[in-house]
Amino acid sequence: MRKDKPGSDSSPALATVIIPAHNEASVIGRCLESIYNSIKPGEFEVIVVCNGCTDDTAKVVATCFPLVKLLETPVASKVDALNYADTEARCFPRIFLDADLSVSADSLRALISPLQDNKALASCGRMEIDASRSNVAVKAFYRVWQYNSYFEQGKFGGLFSVSERGHARITPFPHVVNDDELVRRKFCATDRAYVESCSFKMTAPLTLDGLIKIRLRAIRGTVQLEKMGYANSDGASLKRFSKFMARVIRKPSAWLSLPVYLLLSGYIRCKGLLTRTKASDSWERDETSREYA
Repeated sequence: MRKDKPGSDSSPALATVIIPAHNEASVIGRCLESIYNSIKPGEFEVIVVCNGCTDDTAKVVATCFPLVKLLETPVASKVDALNYADTEARCFPRIFLDADLSVSADSLRALISPLQDNKALASCGRMEIDASRSNVAVKAFYRVWQYNSYFEQGKFGGLFSVSERGHARITPFPHVVNDDELVRRKFCATDRAYVESCSFKMTAPLTLDGLIKIRLRAIRGTVQLEKMGYANSDGASLKRFSKFMARVIRKPSAWLSLPVYLLLSGYIRCKGLLTRTKASDSWERDETSREYA
């Protein structure tokens, strides 16, 4: 289905949406469709940066979403794609969105509201996890994982927005593995806004192999940030873990899944320690949810 919105009127867009995409032909249509289902003509400037693609990602965007600004680069690098898009973007606030996520235009409007009102420099929303097709172990992991303390103030992973002032604080993006966590750590709690009315959907890995890959990348990225001097503003890890366990204990529905979560988390952390010599810019990702899409 062709999507000819947002239109061609000359009025400035509310915000620019930047979507880096590396071999995302199976999911980029779903991502863009979720936005355009309720968009108004000219409301958002949408930029997709195909970086190092060897599949039909660019073809899907050009064919089905002709008014999306399509950029292409042979370099397979998310942060390079973000920086490239920044040179072409025209509007603030800037919204950064991963290609494998789904979010409505209503949620994007809510996400930028505190930035437009100068109440915050950065904003994030509420992640919803679709694990309906995942195996039993993956479902158990996410049933407990959702109670991590950083969800109290929203999830920067995959979707966040910054004002022009906030943008100046985080750009140009350095070469890091966990760019979302870097952005979160660059803002103190009073500079960030958690917009509960902004929800976005992540499709969970279908298998343990996919889960382990993305969790290893997250852990490796966190270690890299700490070596670069970016401390976690949410306090010491032991304090965060204590808050997390207290939250889980208050949720009887999560008790049976807790041993699975702890076992998998321990295994992944141990594996992360054993593979610390791996190239810091390597990028493990889950393919199972993409194959399904």
